[in-house]
Amino acid sequence: MRWSGSGGLVDLSAIAPPFSGQTVPMGAREDLLTAARSLTDDGMSLFSPAELIARARTEGSSYPDSTLRTHIVSVMCGNAPDHHSTKYRDLERVGRALYRLAAEAPSHVDDSPETAPMSPPPSAVEASAPDHDDEWFWEGNVQSAVVSHLVSEGWRIRSVANTASSEHGVDIEAELNGESIAIEVKGYPGATYARGPRKGDAKTTGASTQARNYFGNALLSGLLMRTTNPDARVVLAFPRMTTFANLAERVAWPLAAASIEVWLVSEDGTVALVWGT
Repeated sequence: MRWSGSGGLVDLSAIAPPFSGQTVPMGAREDLLTAARSLTDDGMSLFSPAELIARARTEGSSYPDSTLRTHIVSVMCGNAPDHHSTKYRDLERVGRALYRLAAEAPSHVDDSPETAPMSPPPSAVEASAPDHDDEWFWEGNVQSAVVSHLVSEGWRIRSVANTASSEHGVDIEAELNGESIAIEVKGYPGATYARGPRKGDAKTTGASTQARNYFGNALLSGLLMRTTNPDARVVLAFPRMTTFANLAERVAWPLAAASIEVWLVSEDGTVALVWGT
């Protein structure tokens, strides 16, 4: 990584640009199937896109996050809306940003899409209901971009929290050459409620106000991680939004005193250090 002692903006990686087009490489599908089977074999029958992408990275996949996400949420998901001319029944969406390997998933990849209908998801889940997980600044997508960056820099991913289920604990843990890193990830709030009885309704609190609360919660988490991980690098990762960038600058001194870094993730997946040691 390239660091700036003055705390200025430094690009950490250049992740490949998002995939565009209506067809996607077969190799990415194979990578994700291998990762999904690996997670399932390890007892993780339900997984988020971030967890699946992280496992695919550890298995050697080099496709851009955007390509892998397109596969997960659309091309390979049998009960997702039809946005591509070719679809497969490899995965099944069972909840908000939660997937599982479908019973019909092939043991090997071929060029023929599955055409039989998927079994319906649990009755409590509206699989086709619009969600925030397709927005680049959603927490799970920010987490995926950070995981991809770490893997590209040679870090070994130790754990990735399931942000969709609000799993407690450190969002990302990794290690490289004896050095550990603990990362707290936050997304930017959407304009509507993402869950609960008011799902889809417009929020009464402005996004920037809610984002300040997100930042405050992340800062507390960072301080707690610093206390429990005194020898690790501690990072707060946010989508590149003005509110987060301004707040990071305003608390630069206490962040530096606690040796806490701030990373911002752009829409194209680029990760940059904006403050830190």
